[in-house]
Amino acid sequence: MKVSVQAVAVWGKIAPSHSITAIMITDDQQTIVTGSQEGQICLWDLSSELKISSKEILFGHTASVTCLAKAREFEKQPYVVSATENGEMCVWNVTSGQCIENAKLPYRHTAIYYYHCSFRMTGEGWLLCCGEYQDVLIIDAKTLGVLHTLSSSQSSDWVTCMCIVHSARIQEDSLVAVSVTGVLKVWDLSSSLNTIQERQSVCEKESKSLDCINCQAVRFCTYTERLLLVVSSSCWQVYDYCDFSLLCTEFCKSGQCFAGGEVLAAHRLIIWTEDGHSYIYQLLNSGLSRSIYPADGKVLKETVYPHLLCFTGVRENKSFPFVMGFMNERKEPFYKVLFSGEASGRITLWHVPDVPVSTFDGSPKEIPITATWTLQDNFDKHHSMSKGIIDHLCASKDGIGSAVVSSSVYIPSLDKLVCGCENGKIFVTLGLKTARARLLENISLLKDNLPYKVLNGHSSRVTCLLYPHDKSVRFDPSWLLSGGQDSIVMCWDIFTGGILHQFSLQSGPVTELLRSPEDYKLKDHSIVCCVCSDHSVAILHLQKKVCLLHARKHLFPVKKIKFDPVENLLIVGCEDDSVYIWEIETGTLERHETGETAKAILTSIEDSEYLVADALLPESQESKRSKNAGYKPSSSYKHGMVSYNLTHTEKSSDKV
Repeated sequence: MKVSVQAVAVWGKIAPSHSITAIMITDDQQTIVTGSQEGQICLWDLSSELKISSKEILFGHTASVTCLAKAREFEKQPYVVSATENGEMCVWNVTSGQCIENAKLPYRHTAIYYYHCSFRMTGEGWLLCCGEYQDVLIIDAKTLGVLHTLSSSQSSDWVTCMCIVHSARIQEDSLVAVSVTGVLKVWDLSSSLNTIQERQSVCEKESKSLDCINCQAVRFCTYTERLLLVVSSSCWQVYDYCDFSLLCTEFCKSGQCFAGGEVLAAHRLIIWTEDGHSYIYQLLNSGLSRSIYPADGKVLKETVYPHLLCFTGVRENKSFPFVMGFMNERKEPFYKVLFSGEASGRITLWHVPDVPVSTFDGSPKEIPITATWTLQDNFDKHHSMSKGIIDHLCASKDGIGSAVVSSSVYIPSLDKLVCGCENGKIFVTLGLKTARARLLENISLLKDNLPYKVLNGHSSRVTCLLYPHDKSVRFDPSWLLSGGQDSIVMCWDIFTGGILHQFSLQSGPVTELLRSPEDYKLKDHSIVCCVCSDHSVAILHLQKKVCLLHARKHLFPVKKIKFDPVENLLIVGCEDDSVYIWEIETGTLERHETGETAKAILTSIEDSEYLVADALLPESQESKRSKNAGYKPSSSYKHGMVSYNLTHTEKSSDKV
């Protein structure tokens, strides 16, 4: 019988970090969805008056979120899909916060578009994806399995941006995409349904090289069905969709870079920049004049020119990159909304007028900010918010400030909560009793009756903690390991608080502390592995208090660490897909491989155990087997997805 465990997250006065890397608004304009560099998804309530309030944080990803998109017809199923740097994909129900489906594919997506043709397709539809791979992937929206690829007959390359063209005039759907080299390609979707289902090759029907690089966005004007907007970092251009002739070009100001754009209405555009500015233009002369081909074969004559109507106001003192988008909803409440998310975690909304106009003297008019909000604003709004779980231990003498927790680990067998802080101190206290006293606001119990220890040894931020005995009895139950920004690994006696040994690595901040697998063959088995910020990997023998191996030659960040139990080798896979093979007993680099040879090495030892850290939500063996079998998602991994509610009540005791 499986036991359901409810995970609870409790924050103090400081909101969790949420550096926004992707943002979208759902079709009903009631929810804002943001993805973060930390890997979490945050859901925000959006009222009919365009007021923002954070609702839930969804946990499940292990890497930075690269893009978000809707994953169903929203009126039927309120699903969105998220993708990350390391190939993870999740489908979320934004109403309940549940993870509906997940998968891990060897692709890094940068843009996803949902496509479903109800009278021609069966199933839940497709996710059309582009990113750091050639051409366009077609992924099943229900299973997240790869169905097919839209390939190129020539100039096959990465696609930087794309859009789906719905033409009501000819009742055909197409996909327009622009590659990293500036080649525009058009694939038929409607007429290719049967070909795709039969797994036959589907190539583009049209291709044209555009005079632009670093393309950021491409958009089709559904109002005229004639104009195509292409935005690059240095300029934006308008083309005639019928023959792809150039109609207009507008360059950005010095010091600015365009980041995207959208069609507001017929002959009206909005363009935004990387630093959060946006501009609304009116295209004069309608853009429908017939293209003129000069007799000398020079470039086409431009037939429209832009007139700047409005620009949006921005907050002062901004120093963070922006991700922006535009929502033009034709249902109640009929808002046109420009939205942005910052790396600081701030969301900003602008209500764009239905008919933007300039001032009386013809100069552009400023559109003020309608709403702006952060997670911290939610925390500051509710004054009944409880303090951090160890604030009573690490408060300063004047009672004003407190140490910031930078890493933590809970040891269930001892009921001990270990928190490493930015100032280098490590606090050890009783976990459940402290949490209960904090939640029930039993301040007297916190201050007087709960024992704790303070471990002093690191000179700067504690970056990681590991209690190896909790997962393997071969480690001494008194050992607690900590890694710091000072490039030191400390081995503590958790019962006495004394330092057993100090490993000085001189390799930059320690980023991870990892247990060796169960089949590791060296004697005593008291082996741990640590990864440092300079991409080096060190193997530490805790019993002998020596560093057995310090592998320093990795040029790229470490992505995988495996042990070969037969040959007793350490195999390190890096982000550039190269593999380093180290002989543990001698400490020598035996081989360095790249390309197909490196992949073959990792595949040949697929059954050996990965070196992994203790996670908040550990995987079962069933999940590991399922992942090895073609990345098929497992139910155990799906249940590991966690959503934490951010809505607050007036009294903490009511919440409990």
